[in-house]
Amino acid sequence: MPPLTMKNYVSALLLCLGLVNCQPKKTENNTEKITAEPAAVLDSVFPTELPALPPNRTATRLDSTGDAASAPTSLAVNASAEWRIGKSRVGPIRVGMAVNTLLKTIPAEILKEVPITREGRGNRAYEIRRQAAADQPSLLVEETCEPICKVWRIHVQDPAFKTKEGLGVGSTLAEVKKHYKISYLGAGETEIVAIADEAKITFLLDVSKVSPAQVPRLNVNNTPGHTPVIGLLIL
Repeated sequence: MPPLTMKNYVSALLLCLGLVNCQPKKTENNTEKITAEPAAVLDSVFPTELPALPPNRTATRLDSTGDAASAPTSLAVNASAEWRIGKSRVGPIRVGMAVNTLLKTIPAEILKEVPITREGRGNRAYEIRRQAAADQPSLLVEETCEPICKVWRIHVQDPAFKTKEGLGVGSTLAEVKKHYKISYLGAGETEIVAIADEAKITFLLDVSKVSPAQVPRLNVNNTPGHTPVIGLLIL
């Protein structure tokens, strides 16, 4: 080993100082930078402020299957096609649709399950009110289960629901005959009815002003034109 000279000692000292200066420095700034990055990532995934609902929108609820469904407490029934009486349907309610679909379509606040109170092929029916506080139902939806439960027919009881011609509860037989071909007029399940086969609508008639002796003989030709419609069965 060569003798340690002053020159060699100075060189070794400078080399050690250089190695120390090359080590990374742990500063407060570096620490803040490392800890700040995860917080920024979390903020981007879970924002602290939720977006506000746009104007004229309602909040939504999740039904039992996780589908979002609006939760109004009334039906906006007007002259638009949204709730118009059509062939085998009243608005979004269609004859043949699954009852499970019906229950998802109509808010629970205005729908009530009831036993069948008139002759029918199902064992349950569903009353639908235009408002949750309404005394009387607007629609009575009857089901049939063979074996899947589906809508069998819709009983319209509210004058607010009309066909595209403006016919509904409160119309007269003469007005009905002006727009629909009546294939049968006579005794029905509980009322005198006028049946429009092509339109799949049965009009329930109020014949209380007709002589009781004449009622059994009523037909499409001799029933007074002013006889009012008190209900519609959509088939």
